[in-house]
Amino acid sequence: MKRNRRGSLAFRETFWAGRLGIRGKILLYLLLLAGFMLSLVWLSQSAMLYNIYRASTQTQLNRAAETLQENLNHENLQELAEQIGEENDLGILLVNEAGETVLRGGRIRYTPLEDMSRETLADWKRRTEETDRPVTEAVSFQTGEDIASGREKEKEHASLPRSAINQYLMMGRQVSLAEGRGMLLMTARMSPIRATREAMTHQFVLMVIAMLIATGLVGFTMANSISEPIIETNLAARELSRSRYVRPPHSGGYREIAQLNDTLVQAAESLGRVEDLQRELIANISHDLRTPLTMIEGYAEAMRDMPDEVTPENMQIIIDETNRLSTMVNEVLDFSRLRMGNLELKKERLNLRTLAGEICERVSKMSAVEGYHVVLEPGEDCWVQADSGRISQVVYNLLGNALTYTGEDRTVRVTLERRPGRARMRVSDSGEGIAPDEIPYIWDRYYRSRENHRRAVIGSGLGLNICRSILEKHGAAYGVESQLGQGTTFWFELPLAEEQSEA
Repeated sequence: MKRNRRGSLAFRETFWAGRLGIRGKILLYLLLLAGFMLSLVWLSQSAMLYNIYRASTQTQLNRAAETLQENLNHENLQELAEQIGEENDLGILLVNEAGETVLRGGRIRYTPLEDMSRETLADWKRRTEETDRPVTEAVSFQTGEDIASGREKEKEHASLPRSAINQYLMMGRQVSLAEGRGMLLMTARMSPIRATREAMTHQFVLMVIAMLIATGLVGFTMANSISEPIIETNLAARELSRSRYVRPPHSGGYREIAQLNDTLVQAAESLGRVEDLQRELIANISHDLRTPLTMIEGYAEAMRDMPDEVTPENMQIIIDETNRLSTMVNEVLDFSRLRMGNLELKKERLNLRTLAGEICERVSKMSAVEGYHVVLEPGEDCWVQADSGRISQVVYNLLGNALTYTGEDRTVRVTLERRPGRARMRVSDSGEGIAPDEIPYIWDRYYRSRENHRRAVIGSGLGLNICRSILEKHGAAYGVESQLGQGTTFWFELPLAEEQSEA
């Protein structure tokens, strides 16, 4: 089993050692974000730019074609075509049903529309007649060559470089002329998109380099500013095992780390207090056990060596010291069961007034020998649903605590009163009281007041903590009222059984 546990721990340490730290993760996430943004930019530039540009050009051609179609019979059609062609950088060709040119306008030179072959015109005519919608096609045209046949031509623009290939978007649509059906062909040059894409590609490379450098610098700075307080807090938290925690210098970097450090400071203080109380518990138990054991041993040896010492009084002393040992051991066992959640309650209907009277009578008889008095103010009957044994344990502990700390009059008062729906029991002493700074801790385990008191304290320091656990298990309210020099009152409330049955 131990080997498996060690193997599991070794695997866990190896696994976590291979994981990125907070600095690496922040930097990685920022780089991934930058890569994602750059991918979107690259996608828009490489794949979508051409499609967007083509769609815009096609819209431009459609608008120009609609304008011309509405004015086909206008006397200034030629001037309108020239104006539209110049403004939108379009080439315009209008032919009749026989393939004869009716109108040429715009920037038609050096475009596929210039001297288009009859075969190409016939192909476009056939395609436009097959559909009512405009026919659009992207074509490439090399200056000095016929787009349809590829034959070389000798034109006045043949001096241009033969490698200058231009791309055009050509659109054809059927129109109605005065003498019959005709076809309107229009071209828009798209070649500048290549140069734009090339320029944007170079720009994109520079953008990638700049963004990666900026992301690295910003990510490194951000990772350091975020991780430094966490790393410092982690290193400081290792001291918690020694109940020490020193707030690191950058603990206030941001709110969450400041709150975490406040929590760790409180945890360190609590651990330190628990360790002090545990040490005190060990010292108290050692001292308290030594006293009765010494007395039992001494009286037993005396009765063994001197038969005349075997008297009822000496035997009673041994019995009393044995009971004291049993009480301390039972407190520790009860505390352990309460902490483990193994303590089961056996609730029953009981009269709290009767229970308080019986306990007060017993304690009064035992304490009267030393001059202590327990005064009961029972009030009226109070029936509750509770575990009589555990509630008795609470009352005994509160009475024992009050007798230990009571004042010169050596009197403890027990009051029982009936309130709407609840029964309240109060146990009051006339001692020095509890300092305000100690009140929040009196219910804690191992706690014991530092104030001097007249009666020797016999106990483990677990009594009030056990009372609290039992009362909380019953769902009871409890508390303490104390003023220095005026005594202390412990109280608890249980729901009345009548109210429970009615509910």
